[in-house]
Amino acid sequence: MNLTKYFSILFVSLFGALFVYSCAAVQAPSGGPKDETPPELIQSVPENGTIFFPGGRVELAFSEYLSENSIANAITVMPKLKEDPELIYKGRRVLVDFPDSLLSDQTYIISIDRSLKDEHGVFLEQGLQVAYATGAKINEGSIAGTIKHLKPASAQLWKIKSEEDLSLFYQREPDYVLDAADNGSYRFQFLSSGAYKLASVDQSVSETAINPDRTVTGLPWEAIIQLGTDETVTGMDMMIPERSGPNRMNRAEWVTGTWFKLFFSENVSDLLNLLPVQVFAEGSIFPALDLFLDNEDKTMIHIILSESIPRLGLVAFALNSIQQGEKTLLDSSRVAVRTDTTRDTTNAKISFPVKSYIHPIEEEMIIPLKINFSSFMEKSKTPAPITLMQDSISVPLMFNWISPLTLEITPEANWNPKTNYKLHIYADELHPVYGKTLSDSVVTMSFKTSNFIRFGHLLGQVESKLPGKVVAQVKYLEKEPENFHTVVNLDGTFAMNRLREGNYSLLFFEDSDGDNRYSYGSLDPYKPAEWFFIYPDTVEIRGNWDIELTGIQFEKKSL
Repeated sequence: MNLTKYFSILFVSLFGALFVYSCAAVQAPSGGPKDETPPELIQSVPENGTIFFPGGRVELAFSEYLSENSIANAITVMPKLKEDPELIYKGRRVLVDFPDSLLSDQTYIISIDRSLKDEHGVFLEQGLQVAYATGAKINEGSIAGTIKHLKPASAQLWKIKSEEDLSLFYQREPDYVLDAADNGSYRFQFLSSGAYKLASVDQSVSETAINPDRTVTGLPWEAIIQLGTDETVTGMDMMIPERSGPNRMNRAEWVTGTWFKLFFSENVSDLLNLLPVQVFAEGSIFPALDLFLDNEDKTMIHIILSESIPRLGLVAFALNSIQQGEKTLLDSSRVAVRTDTTRDTTNAKISFPVKSYIHPIEEEMIIPLKINFSSFMEKSKTPAPITLMQDSISVPLMFNWISPLTLEITPEANWNPKTNYKLHIYADELHPVYGKTLSDSVVTMSFKTSNFIRFGHLLGQVESKLPGKVVAQVKYLEKEPENFHTVVNLDGTFAMNRLREGNYSLLFFEDSDGDNRYSYGSLDPYKPAEWFFIYPDTVEIRGNWDIELTGIQFEKKSL
């Protein structure tokens, strides 16, 4: 074969391959400025709202080339089919293949959520729905509300199909799933008449089955939502708690000697004096000498046994449940930990105050400073291990060991605002129960005081008729969140005194169980949540001011 013929064949082959590749690839032309325009649905075939839909193929046309990888999770059909329809990617178009065996007189919805994105990674601006009816009309019923959650949330809806669904609906896949908008709002549309069950979950688990013991779930205040023909039900608001189920002891940790730590799923400061801890080892019960809350971690308690375990091995800690009416404040639990012959030979350390610490102070009262150690100290042998200095002047102090780990110091005269102080902590005046004292003979720590914290008052007037006992609760939105609550009087007035200056959210809820805490409800056994209303504006408390909120209106709608 001569060279001319060889290169001719090679050229034709390469040109043919490039032609085939260019025809097969589905992509937008390159070049130009970065595209940040969200994709839009510009056409559906058959058109949205088609009746007597027989099934088969639906074509969705978008304004942008789509990311193929985003389609499977973003486009779903509701109510759920026995098998998910096939989705076929065609660049700007997506083909949805329905089965031919659809239910009669049923409205089917193609739901497109905001996880759909174009090839440039720009997400859909808001969720879309396209409806088709197998009968003579599109169902126009809807259920709407808002989900309050710290993260993106999803609403799940089940249509009651059997007696079993009344209590065990969550054990099957929901018929409808919607991602809530950024502000938490959701709206199920094109629903037929009937009875429905509703729940909300974190968006990250919306595609997985609900486990009532593990899945963190928000519930509405209505046990069953009865929807009439083409009826619109609004106000089905839900709050998703940060954790699932009651507080419980999760694990134990042996530190050294007779010192153990117990870890809980939530803050136990309100339950500390009620904790019925039992300690078992070698088939015997060992009494606790001391039990106290950790000064920094409110989900942890320290426990000291009155005597050593005779032989090393497993030590078990058991707790019975704590009930308040029908509510479980602490779940029964049992954990175990293994001890060994290891002895603590390390030097003690100071874990608090930390570097650059600013101590909050008040004008009307002296706020003590807490000093936390990493190891237990013998309180009776530690008379004055610390001096406090302001510039070069020694400040007279009072000392109080509030636990073997925490020494509280209080100046005899109040702190000066916005002032630098120094602590000198002397190692030879500290006597650790385990291990060694501080590695340095004198540890110097600097800190600063804040300006005087100011407090204000909140006065309110609810104009609406109260549905029952209503609690007003504010949450401090700055630094460490704190909740404060009061019961709204029968005439609609309420007052909160001595609120720290700053911004707060305001929540009202019907305290059906009378415990002054919001109840999120439960799946097993099923119990709806308590009704609530979120005041739409942030409440700003100003120091030495009475802040008045008047004309507050809300309504608990009965279905």
